[in-house]
Amino acid sequence: MFRYICFATLCVALFLAPRAGLSAEQAVIRHLWTVKEGLFEPESVAIDEARGVIYVSNVVGYGLNGQGYISRLSMSGRMIEEKWMEGLNAPTGMALYGDTLYFADFNQLVEADVTTGRIIRRYEAPDARPCLNDVAVATDGTVYVSASCQNTVYWLESGVLKPLINNAPALNLVNGLYVARDMLLTGGWQIWIWDRITGQALADGPVTRQDAIRDIDGVAWDGEAFIFSMVHDDRIWRLDANGTATPISAQTFNAVDFQYDYRTGLLIVPRIPKEGAHKVSAYRLTFQ
Repeated sequence: MFRYICFATLCVALFLAPRAGLSAEQAVIRHLWTVKEGLFEPESVAIDEARGVIYVSNVVGYGLNGQGYISRLSMSGRMIEEKWMEGLNAPTGMALYGDTLYFADFNQLVEADVTTGRIIRRYEAPDARPCLNDVAVATDGTVYVSASCQNTVYWLESGVLKPLINNAPALNLVNGLYVARDMLLTGGWQIWIWDRITGQALADGPVTRQDAIRDIDGVAWDGEAFIFSMVHDDRIWRLDANGTATPISAQTFNAVDFQYDYRTGLLIVPRIPKEGAHKVSAYRLTFQ
């Protein structure tokens, strides 16, 4: 019982205050726009409200090939600059902190200045072939990076990437990250919650307990519960405080590492369908 009590407490009291009047009964989804041109294997997005920009990482083949790039879109769905930053090696997860954009680039964490579009610094992963995947930044500026091939979460400490959590069973294929207050949530084969300072698990097992819920990619908070995407399922799912997940609708998104602003209901989804154009779509997602 401890793991479920802990997760319920986490959702209700420790992350963010729920929105008034929010109900988990039904998701209302309205498509706003889709961009197809200039994108290839769009993996992650970061919303920059201060500049009215959305950053999109484009993998372009996973490896040290120098073909990856980051695009900039307007909030209205216009391509501002296809290759705003290029010459990258499979850029994946991104997180914005002030004027700094952090992103995973195969075996390095990259720090870039969004005001200039220039790379400030690169931080090498301590393990060979880490398969760096997602990035999250706490409100105090602490940076976390998942390493899918090492079953590890690194954190940036004194300018060096260091292992914070190295737990092969719990971090199998670790992927999406979400951080709030003193909690770190990791996606992957299952969802776990951790103390983001000590790296200790905050429950005696994963918070997901359904066989069909596995290989979690993008993770976000909707004001009252977590929503997430999975590699093997085209829908977006919602995880309640009891650890039970259900799809928010039958609609397919082919979502990768999406971003959701629960205050405005803006959902930005990088999409890599099995057939057809790679794209980024925006939706208004609310619950009633």
